[in-house]
Amino acid sequence: MPFIPSARHARVAFVAAIAASALLLGGCSSTPAASEKTPATGAAVTDVKADYLYEAGELPAHPQRVLALWRTGSELADIGVVPVGTLDGEMLDTELTAQQWNAVKDVPSVGSFDGVDLEDVIALKPDLIVGMDNGGLTIDYKELGELFPVRILKIAEPTDVWDNYETLAALVGKSTDFDSGQSALDARLADIASQYGDKIGELKATAFGVMQGAVWVDTSKSLAYRRIDAAGFGYNPTYTDNPERYATELSLENLPSLADQDIIFYDTNLDGSVSADVQAVLDEPAFAQLPAVKAGHVYPLRGSVIYTFAGSNAQVDDLEAAAKDFAAS
Repeated sequence: MPFIPSARHARVAFVAAIAASALLLGGCSSTPAASEKTPATGAAVTDVKADYLYEAGELPAHPQRVLALWRTGSELADIGVVPVGTLDGEMLDTELTAQQWNAVKDVPSVGSFDGVDLEDVIALKPDLIVGMDNGGLTIDYKELGELFPVRILKIAEPTDVWDNYETLAALVGKSTDFDSGQSALDARLADIASQYGDKIGELKATAFGVMQGAVWVDTSKSLAYRRIDAAGFGYNPTYTDNPERYATELSLENLPSLADQDIIFYDTNLDGSVSADVQAVLDEPAFAQLPAVKAGHVYPLRGSVIYTFAGSNAQVDDLEAAAKDFAAS
């Protein structure tokens, strides 16, 4: 799947084009009202070292009013921080639990990928502005940095959104929340590998999603692969030998190339629903003829581009169910 700003399954974006990393930017700004919802963070923040795309100002010891720019809103909500403002469409109910979504659904927007309204930002009185950027957004961080502390983390691949999560949590004093979530996730994956590794370790598995009509197979640079591998599954060697990007396009005409795969995972939304594009591939006659499909070894995999613990744990649920089903067959 390609990588365009703010792509989640319900949006037209979140990923830069595979070959050129070009960004499709767009949106509009709305005028927010000041919010008082952001809870006090945990441990005191003294300094957080990272290779920032942009940084300005001194970090507050206990950030109380965090403004969330690109790719940070849902992760903040995931660890219990309600931003005072964010970007258009930055947080969606499709990647958060119902409780998390209810806490952030009314957070006002201060703009889009094209830029933010400085007056709207000033009205919200943030004590910290955080965001991520692959170098292609047109937000004027310097203008913001002249007024507020700003920390913008770099992105090169979509997996960097997850890799930046630990730093983001540290910036708002929530390292403990992140660490406990990550430890629990790692333990669950290790448990699947321990229980079913002898049945699934020598298999060939392939995971795919669909974006704008194109089929994208997850490579060993993807977050989905990391989880599949940690759960003990073998993977398609075609996509693990030093791939260029986190996903590689597979034409419909080449679906028969998956004939040697034992398991096929397909991308779904957090609620388990399947996009029309993915369903179209599942309905392809060539797909139906694959041995893994005929054997009933085709499984949903939630959260492939949802970088929250809500999405991650849903993904682990699916991997556990697949391992259990295959082992019993």
